[in-house]
Amino acid sequence: MKLIPTCWLASCLVLSAAGELTFDELTKVVEAGPDARVVTMDFNFKNETDGELVIDRYDAACTCIEAKIKGGKLIYQPGESGVIRASFDMSNFSGTVDKSLMVWMKGDRETMPSVTLTTRVKIPELVEMDPKTLIWEKGSKVEPKTVTLTMKHTEPIRITSISGADSRFSQELKTIEDGKKYEVVVTPASTDTVGMGVIHIETDCPLKRYKSQRIFMVVRQPLAKPAQASAKP
Repeated sequence: MKLIPTCWLASCLVLSAAGELTFDELTKVVEAGPDARVVTMDFNFKNETDGELVIDRYDAACTCIEAKIKGGKLIYQPGESGVIRASFDMSNFSGTVDKSLMVWMKGDRETMPSVTLTTRVKIPELVEMDPKTLIWEKGSKVEPKTVTLTMKHTEPIRITSISGADSRFSQELKTIEDGKKYEVVVTPASTDTVGMGVIHIETDCPLKRYKSQRIFMVVRQPLAKPAQASAKP
């Protein structure tokens, strides 16, 4: 008869104690309105095993997510169902945003939750910037680069001010179509040293999420070129 190492046996017992709840969906997708502040998503689950399951804890990867279990219930017998409700404060976000919510069952390792739930919220971008970051390489030619801002609201959105505190970059605002399309032309004073700066843009949009925008500028070290393979003899 072969002996089973004690540490290996203990590990197996811990893993087998961690059962999983069955969720209807692991990813919830919601399209939010441009003025929405909080989006709520319900994750329905059920104990489809033949034993008792205990939720040890649950935690979101972002403070913008508040999670609660309906009724505060943590112990589920076979056949019992429950709901985890995730409320997403999206006041500082736009575009498509994914956030995670982890669920640890009794017996789970600290670094291995049984379930990872994803909240995916699609928030309209009423002010679209392309690109959001301008990049020059150190030692490259000093030349202007342009960011295009396109307003996608049903009402005009106008730029009311533009400012940059870093004297290493100058900026010029051009109106292409009032309330609809603008260009910001940025020129570095020099590319001799590595550095970065930010341009702040204010708009007259009544929705707080779109009132302020930022353009980032970076002078970076040149990217290393991949080594060429030597020719075979």
